[in-house]
Amino acid sequence: MGPQPKSHANSEALDSASLTPIQGAPRRRFNHVLRGYLATDMLALLAGFLCSWSMAALINSLYYGREMASPFYGMTSMRAIGLLSVAAITLVWFQHKGHYRVRMNFWLELKNVITALTIAMLVDGFLQFAAKNEFSRLWLMSGWMFACVGILAMRGLYRALLRRSGHWRVATMLVGNGQTAADTSAALQSETGLGYDITARIANLPEAFLMAGRSWERLCAEHEVDYVVIALDGTEFDQATQPIAQLTRDSVPFSISPPRRHLPVLDMVPQYFFSHDVKLLTYSSGLEQPLPRLVKRLFDITVSGTLLLLISPLMLALAVLTKRDGGPVFFGHARIGKKGAVFQCLKFRSMVHNAQAILAQHLAENPTARAEWEADHKLKNDPRITGFGAFLRRSSLDELPQLFNVLKGEMSLVGPRPIVAGEVAKYAHDIAHYYRVSPGITGLWQVSGRNDVTYDQRVQMDSWYVRNWSLWHDVAIMCKTVPALLKRRGAY
Repeated sequence: MGPQPKSHANSEALDSASLTPIQGAPRRRFNHVLRGYLATDMLALLAGFLCSWSMAALINSLYYGREMASPFYGMTSMRAIGLLSVAAITLVWFQHKGHYRVRMNFWLELKNVITALTIAMLVDGFLQFAAKNEFSRLWLMSGWMFACVGILAMRGLYRALLRRSGHWRVATMLVGNGQTAADTSAALQSETGLGYDITARIANLPEAFLMAGRSWERLCAEHEVDYVVIALDGTEFDQATQPIAQLTRDSVPFSISPPRRHLPVLDMVPQYFFSHDVKLLTYSSGLEQPLPRLVKRLFDITVSGTLLLLISPLMLALAVLTKRDGGPVFFGHARIGKKGAVFQCLKFRSMVHNAQAILAQHLAENPTARAEWEADHKLKNDPRITGFGAFLRRSSLDELPQLFNVLKGEMSLVGPRPIVAGEVAKYAHDIAHYYRVSPGITGLWQVSGRNDVTYDQRVQMDSWYVRNWSLWHDVAIMCKTVPALLKRRGAY
């Protein structure tokens, strides 16, 4: 545990003693530890190709009776130069993407590493083909695959060592006291792996800072912080021009979180103008482009079709168990889909036959349950659910038939959870975002607590997903779905 946060909410905390700048004040360059990634990446690339050679040597020995004398067996000088060049360019690409300068969350780092190593493998293969070299495709592919796993593993080990020694933690000052500051604080705390630890807060920075005429060097030293995050709202941000400019003059490491609530964060393409302090952020939604939409649809068809083939025995067993009480196996419920179209969302039946009558009676007799239903259209203790149906819901196995909805194009693997007509009003203006995509079997809501999340938070998550859609986000959400199902948090 780090030191307890120090509260500095107003200008009274800024005393006149700080008017004198500190000469040569020590300040830890915390992001310099990221340069260690360069060493771990080089080691991982070498280890990856050594592991690949070991596997190739074993296969050659066992199946072909050939002995490979060294890891460079059969490697020409041109092949060695080509491999080293591709590896070097990969490291330069990591530098260009900020891997050795800026801390990244796990999913962004994973995406960048996989993308870089996949391109490197294709380029390496093309160079060998163009040079008309005889090469092992297995060795080629396995080398870059081992390197990819090695880079991620070595970086993880390096970060773990830094955490253990205390060098990964970054004492951070958050400047701001409004909604932007609250959102920024929540975001930093949700990504604990980044190491940012908010130990000091200051509100009303422009007035306080200008009145005291302070140095950022002095301010950071007083609060024992190494990093500054500016998260001001509206006019406060406008008034902070000079203090923010002073950050660059004092060479204090900082980030700015501009007030952009409800705006996209992913598809805003930056554009700057030479000799002007102006940056344009142009929105270019991936969902507006035909190719990304086609890729998403092909992804849905391929994965849902494969899953249906693999789990067909399980679905047959669940169908038999559901049928035991004499009712239908499947239940189709009218839901709102893309562009407001109504479709039948399929599930294994988990309720009794006369579910609507029982619900109406239960709500009439229980005001608390009625309020819960009106708020979220969910009941924690739902009298309509059968014993086996409760198991299906807790495990989310009741939703497996929705794979057929995905194949038909009525749903997607990932997207906002399908809603009923009565829930449209709860989305207010954000219903426009909901209508832009097909509802999903899983989504941000499902991997973020499901029914333990308020409806307003659910709407915000659905809106964020649509505004910032990418195929990689779909992959990340699907990966997060498995541990979310195992934890069963919010499942009822």
